[in-house]
Amino acid sequence: MKRKFNRRSVLRGVLGGLSVGVALPALDCFLDGNGVAYADGAKRPVRFGTYFWGLGLTPGRWAPKTIGANYDLPPEIASLADLKKKVSVLSGFRVNPDGRSNIVHWTGHCGILTGQAPSTVNAFDLPSFDVAVAEALGKNTRFKAIQLTPFGNERLSYSTATGRSFNTPDTSPLALYKRLFGEGFQDPNSSSWQPDPAVIVDRSVLSAISDERRALLASVGASDRIQLDQYFTSVRSLEQRLAVQLQRPAPAEACAVPKSPEERPRSARIDVVNENNKLMAELMAMALACNQTSVFNVVHSGSTSEAYLPGDTATYHLHTHDEGVDPNLGYQPISSQLATLCFQGFADFIRALDAVREGDGTLLDNTLVMGFSESGYAKVHSIDNIPMFFAGGAGGKHKMGQHVAATGDPVSRVTLTAQQLVGLPVGEFGTGSMRTSNSLSELFA
Repeated sequence: MKRKFNRRSVLRGVLGGLSVGVALPALDCFLDGNGVAYADGAKRPVRFGTYFWGLGLTPGRWAPKTIGANYDLPPEIASLADLKKKVSVLSGFRVNPDGRSNIVHWTGHCGILTGQAPSTVNAFDLPSFDVAVAEALGKNTRFKAIQLTPFGNERLSYSTATGRSFNTPDTSPLALYKRLFGEGFQDPNSSSWQPDPAVIVDRSVLSAISDERRALLASVGASDRIQLDQYFTSVRSLEQRLAVQLQRPAPAEACAVPKSPEERPRSARIDVVNENNKLMAELMAMALACNQTSVFNVVHSGSTSEAYLPGDTATYHLHTHDEGVDPNLGYQPISSQLATLCFQGFADFIRALDAVREGDGTLLDNTLVMGFSESGYAKVHSIDNIPMFFAGGAGGKHKMGQHVAATGDPVSRVTLTAQQLVGLPVGEFGTGSMRTSNSLSELFA
């Protein structure tokens, strides 16, 4: 007999002789009115990360004069000296607003992450592209992606699947450690691995209701099927995550479980931020090496950065607007000092990845980190010549150590290239004048 479902229905199954059930979301068919529906194990995994810092860099003090390989290192990116052969510098790219206002300290990074200028502040009109990367690369890891900020502010995240709600980051080395290596962590090199009984039960419950799940889908209308598809997509995602936890992890030669860090001060003082950044980089490197995740997003400091120098009373953001250009130097000296220190955070982070040996190379060789900011020149809120960088070999796909100098090309070319380098089958990216299928061919090995 065909079962009829109502708003109190529970999808039921049998597990170990016991009845188990999973409740349903509200569906149109339960209401009077109309509702709104809403690896290859033989190959080393490629990892991907984004690394953002606010307020850009200083024009004339970061873009190399040399194009191509063996580029020079201007003062604000001098911290790349030992990493230059593994980092490509991308200058001259801009965000095209396509008639929309330049929302200061927002349009820049939104355009990079989504391929479209935003219509309003504090929201994107499209998902950030890292979400698609995480879906592709995160199928066989415990976490699809990890968000983190050494700045101590849980609002500092620009990763979003909806454009309105941003993924919450870990805000301290200790918080990141607990997420990565606390409860639920499985050491891939342990000789005494056993599946977690609680995980077995959770996964079995979901599997037990599969027959009723199919029956329900066959009995509802189109709008309800859309909503149920979204609901069961999340269920299937959970099943996949649990399945990963029930498999004995493949040995990871570079994995060495770190010791728990002590709780550290949280402060916007730039030296404290950078020290926390170093510790979190080391933890993230080990998380990647231990195959806990393949994707991460770092926000070193926000787009209106409140970082400050020791002994100073003004924030970086205030300096960019209030500090005059020194007539002898030709730039804002304090702002440039802070820009240099913020960018040093990027160099420190990728250096931690490069310190982990993996096979005949390093973890960085099997990773692509896309570093970027939101301003070309923060003093005037420019979205031209936004600093952008690729670090790491992407598993041999990235022709590292290049300087690509564009002449006002859309930033979407860079974002498209990043996705293709890590293996996504993406042919174009962006909307309007930023829609492009023209990736940076000179960066493909």
